[in-house]
Amino acid sequence: MNATATLHVRRAGRDGVPELTDWTSDDPVARIGADRLTAELATGNYRPEWSWVAEQAGRPVGRALWWGRSGADRPATLDCLTASARGSEAVAIGAALVRAGLDAFGDGAPLEFNVDVSPDWRSDPAAVAAARWRHEAAHLGGFSRTTERISFARTPSDPQPPRSTRLRFVPAEDTTFRGLIAAVASGSLDDHTNDLVAREGVDALADDDLDFYRSLPGERGAWRTAHLPDGTTVGLVIPTRTAYDASISYLGVLPEHRGHGYVHDLLAEMTHVHHDDGQARIVGTTDAANTPMRAAFERGGFTVTRVRIVHTQ
Repeated sequence: MNATATLHVRRAGRDGVPELTDWTSDDPVARIGADRLTAELATGNYRPEWSWVAEQAGRPVGRALWWGRSGADRPATLDCLTASARGSEAVAIGAALVRAGLDAFGDGAPLEFNVDVSPDWRSDPAAVAAARWRHEAAHLGGFSRTTERISFARTPSDPQPPRSTRLRFVPAEDTTFRGLIAAVASGSLDDHTNDLVAREGVDALADDDLDFYRSLPGERGAWRTAHLPDGTTVGLVIPTRTAYDASISYLGVLPEHRGHGYVHDLLAEMTHVHHDDGQARIVGTTDAANTPMRAAFERGGFTVTRVRIVHTQ
């Protein structure tokens, strides 16, 4: 990057698709390759108008790809941020790309920037450097909070956790789930939950979470509340889907019932629901700081697949 040349950031547009798909990078972080980008441009999950290119002296030096649901009028996440430079120059390019996207997409649900790295990324100096410049660019460009999350996955060939014999699971109305989401928030180890409660209150969290999980693919009829034999409510499970896989989207144990290992019962139930539905792969994610949930995934036969560094507005 020529420090004396002006950096120009622009939307890619339809005519810019070739420069998006031709882009390459050797940074050791997950990135969107040409095949996936081409396929998902066709579905509308990626779009030229959601993609940004940074130029200097007429030469592309950076790319930002935002992802959203098909049919959405606004993206949800910045999925891929790359630059041809390194160090502080990459930070400057990345920050300009981030800022352009956040400014253009305006008000709405908070946007995220996901950086996926391997589980052992901290032992790789190149991965540390790649994550660091993106972190700096994210915060300079307008993201304010960063959380490290651990992603897990399992298939039917992995050992099945035994289904609970001490809880029963029953369907319930949205109002019941909303109340349980609000109650479970007390003492949560989830960074998003605590941040939203601190900023907007527990009612806003419950409304936001309920709307979000209702919007995901999957069967609403699979949602269940969990109860002891005497009818006492212990928690809830919300199995849904991502755009690609069955998902352990949400499970929660009420504060007064924590410490009895019910998280394992809830996770086992969700696992069986998905596998009984013929789902080949089940994924789940939890904050790195949420050690009880991490332990539950490991005990439930899930394997760590990646670390996701999530930058949020």
